[in-house]
Amino acid sequence: MVDYTRMLQQMQSFRASDEAREQFVSDILAKFQMLQEEHSNLKNDYLSERDIRRNYQKTVDEKQGLVGDYERQLEASSFVLALIDGDGAIFQDALLQAAAGDGGSEAASRLYHAVREHVASLYSNSSNWSIMVQIYLSLDKLAIKLASVNLLRSPQELRAFAQRFSVNQPLFSIIDVGQGKERADHKIKEMLRTFSDNPTCRHIVFGGCHDAGYLLNFEHFKHNMSKAAHITLLETTPAYRGFTDLNNFKRARFDDVFKNEPLPDYAPHPNGFGQLSMQSPVQPIVQPLLRSMTNIKNTSPTMTPRTSVASPSASSTTVSAVAAATAESNEDTSWATVGKIGAPVNGNILIASTTATKKISKKKYAYYNKAEERLDEPLPPKDPAAAISLESRMKKLGKKMCNHWHLGGYCENGNFCSFQHEPKLTPGELNALRYKTRSLACKNRYCENIECYLGHQCALERDQNYCPYPDNCHLRTTHGMDRVKFVRYDKNGNADYAP
Repeated sequence: MVDYTRMLQQMQSFRASDEAREQFVSDILAKFQMLQEEHSNLKNDYLSERDIRRNYQKTVDEKQGLVGDYERQLEASSFVLALIDGDGAIFQDALLQAAAGDGGSEAASRLYHAVREHVASLYSNSSNWSIMVQIYLSLDKLAIKLASVNLLRSPQELRAFAQRFSVNQPLFSIIDVGQGKERADHKIKEMLRTFSDNPTCRHIVFGGCHDAGYLLNFEHFKHNMSKAAHITLLETTPAYRGFTDLNNFKRARFDDVFKNEPLPDYAPHPNGFGQLSMQSPVQPIVQPLLRSMTNIKNTSPTMTPRTSVASPSASSTTVSAVAAATAESNEDTSWATVGKIGAPVNGNILIASTTATKKISKKKYAYYNKAEERLDEPLPPKDPAAAISLESRMKKLGKKMCNHWHLGGYCENGNFCSFQHEPKLTPGELNALRYKTRSLACKNRYCENIECYLGHQCALERDQNYCPYPDNCHLRTTHGMDRVKFVRYDKNGNADYAP
């Protein structure tokens, strides 16, 4: 007899097994469907990425081709720029003395090879770089100076020198900036600013280390190592102290091309003294506004364009009287500064123009002769009591006055200055201090600092036409210079020419 219960259990077991198999197959099918969808999505993503990559690679190849073209163009147009202040960087004597011949051409060749060798020592791929040289100078002013120290036979030779220099090399130029204050400086500074970020200008040789006026232009370079490495400071005459502190820049000297010392103030003379040129009689600074009245023994008073020159023994009363109205700041309305009172000198009576004394301008000027050598205006008469007071004060403290502070209005050393700042000097003591500083010669015969308080010409020779100390005078190198005012400049560099 069949066991019904056992068979029923077995059938239920089969049913459970069939359900489990169906569920398993359903799960497999569902997972397969999901994997199929993922595969389809990944395939689409892959195809998309493949297209993007291929387009990117194509773009990269095109850009690399452009970069290669740009690099070849950059290399082909790369150049080295030399910016030189020719008023301070002076060519070697032998080159200048051959100015009438091939001196200019030889100077260009030497400078080209000097720059080429220097750049080759810095860059391994510089053989194809062009060399561009721009020399800025006041041609007439420098020509007169070079002729005065016998480096040129005549000022006209410098123009021939410049022409041959420019012809020798296609990218070499000597540029005449004309007469005026800081014109060369302005152009060099602008060229430096323009080309320092120019990628085709691979290196700059700067030849103006003799002039402190350029220091400010290197402030934003000195801490930028990459830019500083692309600038060479060319030292000709001894560099200004501030340039020696710029440690991140390259340095060079082209002693075969440029002089390593400043020009002398005068040409050597066989007798051992400075060569004195023949000058026209001194024009007193009061001449445009003074009338000369003769003695009763002579004819009636007449107008004269200039007063006679005083002899070495003549009284200096005239100069003192006129200078009494003259401040150190050159506060004048004309080429002359007028005395407030007249004074009899050798029988002549000098009468100042009342109109001029009423109209005194506050504008300051720097005066120059035809050779553009700086001339000094006379100081007001010195007060003996103030001079004694000044000397006593320095002797008491054992320290001299700080000229920068009292006369210039500023001292960069501040409280660390070793000279006296306080107390403030009286007007008389200030004038006495001006007399002391005027006895010290300014190093720049062509000084353009309108506030300069140093001496630029011998006051004794200027006022008396004679210096009794020809061998010991601190300003003896100015003896014999042209003392006639030719041009004056205000602080903005604007020029007024004498009629």
